[in-house]
Amino acid sequence: VNYEAIKIPKWSSLSEMHPVDYYSSYTKNCTGEFTKEEVRNIRAFYYAMCAETDAMLGEIISALRDTGLLGKTIIIFTADHGELAMEHRQFYKMSMYEGSSHVPLLVMGPGVREQQQIPNVVSLVDIYPTMLDIARIPVPQNLSGYSLLPLLHEKAENEAAPRRPRPSWVLSEFHGCNVNSSVYMLRTGKWKYITYSDGSSVLPQLFDLTADPDELTNVAVKFPVTVRSLDKILRSIINYPKVSSSVQEYNKQQFISWKQSLGHNYSSVIANLRWHQDWLKDQKKYENAIDKWL
Repeated sequence: VNYEAIKIPKWSSLSEMHPVDYYSSYTKNCTGEFTKEEVRNIRAFYYAMCAETDAMLGEIISALRDTGLLGKTIIIFTADHGELAMEHRQFYKMSMYEGSSHVPLLVMGPGVREQQQIPNVVSLVDIYPTMLDIARIPVPQNLSGYSLLPLLHEKAENEAAPRRPRPSWVLSEFHGCNVNSSVYMLRTGKWKYITYSDGSSVLPQLFDLTADPDELTNVAVKFPVTVRSLDKILRSIINYPKVSSSVQEYNKQQFISWKQSLGHNYSSVIANLRWHQDWLKDQKKYENAIDKWL
């Protein structure tokens, strides 16, 4: 890893951050001060792990070549998430920013075009139907994903066997930890649309990834027609306000059960979770906020 070449990401000020981003930074203990050296070190560790993974993949390919199996093996390399590595004042994942949601997808093997970069947006849900297709097992028509073979084969997609047309978008949603709202992302062309909860109580985000690949400028207010169009597509795929409501109720009931199971240990346990550095600054205030939520 070339340490000096590591880029230091730009950050918005805490007061300018989207409220969900601020919550994520807060619960990841990233709202404090970081020196450029600290940020560069965090990113260097991540890049080093990527280099190590690349070397491991090379060992697998070499083993297949040495055993004579490479010519009849299809290799698919991907990941379930990325790593923000201090982009947007965050590490870990749990975000729709590119560092978290844009993952590698490398495919090699017989019949796969070599040295090709395919510009189409695809999704991890496409892996399952692709593997069925490779094994010549009929692909059920009710799957969310689409086989990647038409994109990977030597012949053009329109020459392949008839299939369901691939949509021009991909969808992602997240309801887990380090966000205080259900999050939905629609990616199509140069646009990335991110909306939250019921679609109105939290401001959406719109990024032009061609003009703003670092996703530093939310242009949702500037392009309201695009926002409405993308939101309409998203709602045609998933009734996200209804899903968000169900998630909220589930989270509340699960939290109540967890709190009751801790009994008198509740205050001590919740104060020492991942956000402990900020939590302990005003422990009573945050406990009262949770009681209000419940």
